[in-house]
Amino acid sequence: MDFNRSGSVQVVSFSGFLTTGLAQVLTPAVEKSLEEGVVNYLFDFTGVTMLESPAVAVLLTVTEKIVDEHAGELAFCGMNEMAAKVLEMVGVFLYAGRFDSRAEAIQEMND
Repeated sequence: MDFNRSGSVQVVSFSGFLTTGLAQVLTPAVEKSLEEGVVNYLFDFTGVTMLESPAVAVLLTVTEKIVDEHAGELAFCGMNEMAAKVLEMVGVFLYAGRFDSRAEAIQEMND
């Protein structure tokens, strides 16, 4: 997982298998940046090859934390069809946007 800023957007790039360990890395990093006042996030799934159930639960929890608790904005990009369907089924896209590319998402979120 890699964290970069693009304007007002914190970009989190994921790769490989997203499994149980996601909670130990993603949650504290997002909580820290939320405390620093960052409220716009882009989760880039371009490098993700597998999304397991524990990771889905973490993503849903982090989504609610960003959007509901901190009135932030969250978007996802670069998702394969399987990951998109899973996150749609659990309701993530009721809270978060979905874009094909990182550039498209960043442009929309920085406007």
